Parts: sequence; structure tokens; C-alpha cells
Amino acid sequence: MATTRDAAPTATFFDPLAHVPDGAALRAARDARDPAAALAVVRGLIAPDDVIAALWAICGDASEEDHLPLTAAIDAADDGTPLTRTLRALRYVVVGWSIRSHARAEHVSANQFEQFHDWLRRAERLLFDVCAEHPGFVPAWEARITTARGLELGHGEARRRYDRLAALDPRVFAAQQVYLQQILPKWSGSWEETSRFVAECADGAAPGALGPALVVDLAIERYVDGEKATPPEMIDRVRGVAASTVLHPDHVRTAATATVHANLALFFSLAELPAEARPHFEALGDVPVQGMWGYYEPGAERLYRKHRDTAAKAAARSGARA
Repeated sequence: MATTRDAAPTATFFDPLAHVPDGAALRAARDARDPAAALAVVRGLIAPDDVIAALWAICGDASEEDHLPLTAAIDAADDGTPLTRTLRALRYVVVGWSIRSHARAEHVSANQFEQFHDWLRRAERLLFDVCAEHPGFVPAWEARITTARGLELGHGEARRRYDRLAALDPRVFAAQQVYLQQILPKWSGSWEETSRFVAECADGAAPGALGPALVVDLAIERYVDGEKATPPEMIDRVRGVAASTVLHPDHVRTAATATVHANLALFFSLAELPAEARPHFEALGDVPVQGMWGYYEPGAERLYRKHRDTAAKAAARSGARA
């Protein structure tokens, strides 16, 4: 959703609500385990990427031993609207994925898979009804791309769900990110398929739109998979993407903006170009979102701080030479 769903969450340093409108109110309601109050804030959000980020954040983390009280509170807040039913479904996805863990499939037990699929089937039933009754409700379609992956419904079904969402709004970056996960090699996809999808999202994108930034996700995925050398042409491509998306004067900020900044900061840090990472660290300030830094858990916060400090020093040296 945001977010990748495959990266383990960090409880304190990375804040998924830091760059969502009214994030402080949402955070207070979430921390008080008051989903009804949080939903009242979400109803005032407009951009689908903001709504999606807020809903996933309200769901919290289900890695704690006693995850049932928050789940029960979210169930109790369901008033039958598509928003509250989608929140319930997302909570079930979070609970299920915490049981599965974020390990590769070969390291997940049969019992974990059984519980994981049980929670996802509960989520899928809710989302199916929401999409049948309210086919224009974008957050439910975004969630159904994730449940399609977890339930192993196949690339064709996941693509059908993505296409239904894109027909409603082709600019929802959270949906592009979650579908990219579906077609990666680690989920039985291929690099060729991901490259075609990344090109599709970039093709015809308006100046300032985030679609072209999906190439950053792909480059980091390849790095994490073992391709440690970043080709010069990819670095040039990402430079152009940064200029045409989050750094473009026509860009309209949403929660997804911060995710792209986080991933650009990671990309340029991995490419050993700290001065080019600096503007993206600066855009996040002292309240970063996790983005793809979550792949480096449990040391993601330490690594982020290290590279942010390196980028600041590199920028200072560059300024001194100017």
C-alpha cells in the first residue's frame, strides 16, 4: 500500500504517517487504538495515495504477541461503509502477513502458510463484496492486488485487478508498486515482465506524475537480488526520473511523494552518489518513511542515518568547492 508489503516494519524511526495530511491526528488515533477517530480523519483525505497510506498505517503492526485487541477494535468500527470494511480487510492482511513473516517461501512453515491464507481469505471475502457493491472504491482494489499475490491467484488475476484500478485512476503509485511486487522473480515473475510494466507506467506520464519513479523500485530490487553494479545508463535514467517526478515544479505532493524520496535516497546511496541522495534526504527531514530501506532490517535505521550523514557531508564539501 503502500510502501513494499515485503519489507518488515520499524516501530519508531520510520513513520508512515509523517507525510500524510493530518498525520499527527491520525497517529494519535492509531496510538490510542481508536480506529473510529482515525477513520474520521481519513474521510477528509482526497488523494487515493494518501487514503491508502493512512489505512495501512492505521492497521499498525501485528507482530506483537497479542494482536487481537486492535483487530477487535477495527472490527467494531465497521459501519458497513466501503472505507471501514476495507480497513478491516487490510488489518486481516497485516495479521496474516505477520504470521507468514517476510521470509522467502522456502523458509515459511506449512502451519504459517495455513494461517496466512486463512487471514487473507477473510480479507478477500470483505474486499470482494466492497468491489462488487462499490466498484469505484480505489483502496479496495489496491488491497486486492496484495491478496491476489498472497493467495497465489496468479499474475493474470492480479493484472485484472490492477487494470480495474488503473481504469479508475492510472496515477495511484501505491497500486503500481504493489503490482510490481507481484511480477518480480521472487513471486514467480521475471525481470523482463517487470521491465515492461515499469516502461508502461512511465509511458505518457504527465510532468510531475510518479509513474516513471517505479524504475527506482526495480533498480533497488535488482540490487537486493544480487546485481550490485549499477550501470551508468541506469544512474542517468534515475537522475532523469527524479527531475521529472518529485523534483518537478508540477509535482503534486501526496504520501507517495515521501516514499519516492526515500527510495531515491536509497538508490543514490547504494550507487555511492551521496551528494545526489542529499536532496531526497532533505525532503524527508527528520521524519522519514521507510520505503525500501525496510529490506535492510533489523539495521535499517542505522543504515539510513549513516547514509544521511554521508550525504550531508558530501553536499557540504561540494558547496565548499563551489
